[in-house]
Amino acid sequence: MQHYRQWSAAFASYFTILGLWTAFGPSALMASNPGAAPLALAAITLAYFVAAPFVRAVWNRFGFAKTIVFMGGGVCGSLCAAAIAPQWMAWCVPMAFFFGSGSYTLCETRMLEDLAHAGQGHAFGRARKWGSFGFLAAASLGGAVFSLGSVARSLSGLLALCALTYFACCVALALVSRKTVGAAAAGATDAEESATRKVGPVLATSRPAAQSTPQRKFLGSGAVTGLRLAEAISTTWFGAYWLHTGHSPLETGLLCALPVAAEFWAMWKGGTFLARYSPAAVMLICSGASALRWLATPFCSQLWCAVPLQSVHAFTFGFFYPASLLWLKHEFADSFFQARYASESVARALTAAVSYMAAGWVIASYGYGAVYAVSSALAVLCSLWWARVLRT
Repeated sequence: MQHYRQWSAAFASYFTILGLWTAFGPSALMASNPGAAPLALAAITLAYFVAAPFVRAVWNRFGFAKTIVFMGGGVCGSLCAAAIAPQWMAWCVPMAFFFGSGSYTLCETRMLEDLAHAGQGHAFGRARKWGSFGFLAAASLGGAVFSLGSVARSLSGLLALCALTYFACCVALALVSRKTVGAAAAGATDAEESATRKVGPVLATSRPAAQSTPQRKFLGSGAVTGLRLAEAISTTWFGAYWLHTGHSPLETGLLCALPVAAEFWAMWKGGTFLARYSPAAVMLICSGASALRWLATPFCSQLWCAVPLQSVHAFTFGFFYPASLLWLKHEFADSFFQARYASESVARALTAAVSYMAAGWVIASYGYGAVYAVSSALAVLCSLWWARVLRT
């Protein structure tokens, strides 16, 4: 894999931002600005919906190097503004996630494109695992820092520091990518690269497998969307739930870091596993594990129970995410970007609606158990979908 260190650094630095925000952002925002919190949380989730087509248009026009620097600079500028004026956090963070989700999608799609041309799609987790490491490091270390002082003020400063690091990684990635002639991993000619820019990013040149049918695509895409929705809903409230159940900031950071440590292992070791077994079979297992985990979460707030339960994240996301990308790539081939955007955007839009209601009145009226009940029900439905896909 070309530029492995640069890809890994970009993923790791971006996910430090995501780790800090997931563990402490929603609760800090709801405490410091309760009036703006529901709308801000919904806007953060919707950022991908707007950013993905935007970054694709910019990429087609200006190329990868300029686009990644521009998007990374947007993340840095937004979070530095929030550090200077913490009262602006409710408006700066959604802007940061607009640029961040766009740049992350850009990096991930470009790397998957290179790997697919090289016939090494299952190796995706090799670099992506460092994103999981950045997440767990930020959540655990952030918890230690926040246990010493104000969460809101410290959070804005740490987010800005992580954003500066991410921008530096984007610049480094842009510099090495500019030195590569044509499509880096594929060894494509300049003419082929020019054609790619005209038609947009392409993940694979092969056509879908013969057994692909409209029914199979519809069921599988719906199942990918459903589990991404379930995961996004539960992840949004990870930190707020653990703080609500009486855990200290240090314990909350560690509890948020633990599942991502399991995810790191899954990304690291998952290449061999995914190369051997069907992505659909892997996702069926992951859907079942997700249903059990989220159903049990409201009843397992004590550390002795929460620790092993959080480790199930290795299956609920660590194996599921690369398996879902491989399945979409296999089934949709040249339409991968559109298929991925459709599934992600639907999941993000529905998550935004749930986040808005949860921050506004669902949690106040029914508690966090209602949030995890929704995720569990979606996971059960996805299990039935994947069982159907395996039979089609």
